[in-house]
Amino acid sequence: MAKEPTTNFPEQSAQSAMQVQNSLREMMEQNLNETRRVLDGLLTTASKAVAGIDQQATEIRGRTMSLAQETLSNTFDFAHKLVHARQMSDLLNLQSEFFSRQAQVVAAQSKEVGESALRGVHEAGRTASQGMTASQGIETPRRGSQAA
Repeated sequence: MAKEPTTNFPEQSAQSAMQVQNSLREMMEQNLNETRRVLDGLLTTASKAVAGIDQQATEIRGRTMSLAQETLSNTFDFAHKLVHARQMSDLLNLQSEFFSRQAQVVAAQSKEVGESALRGVHEAGRTASQGMTASQGIETPRRGSQAA
């Protein structure tokens, strides 16, 4: 009886090990690519949020400067009128008018700043929500490697 050729067990083990090693490399490469894509998405979302904050800060700074200019203008108008006041009743009327005007200016500016801040919060929430929605559609690397 002729003996069947025997296969070399160490050679088969080495080939199997190489196949496993190649499969692991592929999975690691896929996981790295997926992780990079997720982190790039997070950075993009963060950049959009920071840009929104910068825009809001610029708007608030502009409104603050506008308030300062208007306050200064009202103060000088009051001072000019005060110089020409002849009676105590004129002084009291001018002072009442000045405080009333200042209160209106501050109230209007506060309302605008509040609305602007609220819009900024809503926009930041929307940007974060969109970023989270985009990242939720990504299959996590572990699940992908388990399926392989």
